[in-house]
Amino acid sequence: MCGLVPLWLGMVSAQAGTELQCTFEVNSETHYRAFGPATDPYTVAAVPVGNRFRVKAIVLSAAPGSADTPIESVNMYVYYNTRRQPMVMQHLQFLQPVPLRSPLPDSLTGRVSLYSPLLGKELQYRCALAEVSP
Repeated sequence: MCGLVPLWLGMVSAQAGTELQCTFEVNSETHYRAFGPATDPYTVAAVPVGNRFRVKAIVLSAAPGSADTPIESVNMYVYYNTRRQPMVMQHLQFLQPVPLRSPLPDSLTGRVSLYSPLLGKELQYRCALAEVSP
């Protein structure tokens, strides 16, 4: 049984996955988030970034976890939190992006700056689609 454990660990580490790695800057704070592949875009939840913004990143794949399955699309939604409900500020879509082994932090989106409609608060972000080892 001891001989099976190293073989099993070697099989797991041989598969690479895809991850959207993002850096968000708001109110002099830096937030790092990573988003993995999903097969159903409606199950992906938006995450808070600071007090005023929310982000939903959908990395759509036909079969997540499989190293040879390409990413169909990446959709980025940025919301501003209002008193009543989140308001969509931006939607970006990247069709069939290619994950990179050692990407620059802004290789997918570039550096994006958005400003809230009420107070003019700035949100800056940059994202890269990376090929990662589990």
